[in-house]
This record gives sequence, C-alpha cells and structure tokens, in this order.
Amino acid sequence: MSILKKEIYVTRDIDKCYKIRALLSEYNIKSVVITNTITNPGRHHGIPFIDMSAAYEYHIFVNKKEGKRALELLHLL
Repeated sequence: MSILKKEIYVTRDIDKCYKIRALLSEYNIKSVVITNTITNPGRHHGIPFIDMSAAYEYHIFVNKKEGKRALELLHLL
C-alpha cells in the first residue's frame, strides 16, 4: 500500500472491523488496520474491571486515491 493513506474508520469492535475490511475487499480496495491498545501495558498483567472487548482501537486505512469510494461503501453496512 502506498504511503499516502487515508483513515476511513475507527472502531473498538473487532467484528465491525472485519465486516468493513471484507466489504472493501469485495470492491478490490486494499486496507490496512493499525491497532493500539488503550490499556497497555497493564493488559498483559490483567487490570480488574477492564472490558477487554473495548481495550483495542482499530484504525482502518485505505490508499488516499480510494478514500472517497471507500467512505461511500461504508454506507452499505
């Protein structure tokens, strides 16, 4: 993927991330996901009362040239 990338979506829901990437793939739009944890480093040691389903943020990127088209496709979900 080109260095020129556009962020099209941010979610903490891994299933939503998979659905978006599958949709983009159907339309031959390559995507990249950058993940960061909001509980690091404690996640590895276990922090009480942390909902692990919301512990990660998934940033979905596409090539800048495909950005507009990718955003339009998100309305199909």
